[in-house]
Amino acid sequence: MAALPEHRLRKRFRQEAGQERRSSLMKTPSQQQIRSPRDENWKPVFAPWRGMAMGLVWLALWAVLSSAAIAQDESVVSTPEELSPARVLENRADLFMVRKYFPEAVQAYKRLAELEPQNAAYQNKLGIAYHQMQDLNSAKRAYRKAMELNPNYAQALNNLAAVEYSQKNYRAAILTYLKALQLSPNDAVMYSNLGTAYFAYEKYEYAMTSYRYALLLDPEIFRRSGRAGSIVHQRDNENVGAFNFYLAKVYAEMGKPEETLLHLEKAWEEGFPDILKTLQDKVFAFLYEDPRFLDLVSRIQASEQQKQPS
Repeated sequence: MAALPEHRLRKRFRQEAGQERRSSLMKTPSQQQIRSPRDENWKPVFAPWRGMAMGLVWLALWAVLSSAAIAQDESVVSTPEELSPARVLENRADLFMVRKYFPEAVQAYKRLAELEPQNAAYQNKLGIAYHQMQDLNSAKRAYRKAMELNPNYAQALNNLAAVEYSQKNYRAAILTYLKALQLSPNDAVMYSNLGTAYFAYEKYEYAMTSYRYALLLDPEIFRRSGRAGSIVHQRDNENVGAFNFYLAKVYAEMGKPEETLLHLEKAWEEGFPDILKTLQDKVFAFLYEDPRFLDLVSRIQASEQQKQPS
């Protein structure tokens, strides 16, 4: 058989290649033996139909995601609350409070109160800003205004009691805290504040009961510096030694050795008087064999001996 010319060979080769490619396009996945990549003998195969299908899937998915993103952007832009001048100003005022720029916070909250004169929360925040500046009379006026706008505003009533406490009007503070707790009976901060007021009023058993309720509601209440925002968390800064001793008794009654030892140590460091004698209280009996308690007693005894004249 005579050999075909070169140009005839190239034409025939292209025809055969085209027939083979068309044949592969007509095969089903099972005919091409497409297997999972988990198969150790798996090798990638040329499957144009798969690429086309995946392309359509990705195109559809991109269209859905794009439309969702556009809708989300439009919803963000069109949300009135996000563009509210009052909301922007309130965020700025709150930031001033966090950074302890209290005069600037006062001016911002006053402006908010002018924009929305019926908003009790703005009056309450204005009172807290005044309170931090020790302008107690202005703080009291703002808290009372908040209560006028919302008679059930327990946080504002708590803050009013905190002003009375700061003015050393402890009996009035106790009564106001009790009223606030009637409105918000499960607020740990209010119970803590009530305990502090009782403590200053030298009603130690009532103080311990209030602290116990506070701890039952929030076991971390005395480990925080205070709650930011709508409520003042009052702390006793005058008699720290006695405060820590009675708090240690509360923890002892609750059977918490670590917290008891921690506050006994603080009470001793703050100069609580006759601490060795008070450690004989039966409430601390569960610690008598604890090595940490024995070490504390040993250190207190050594310190007392050093203080005695030779």
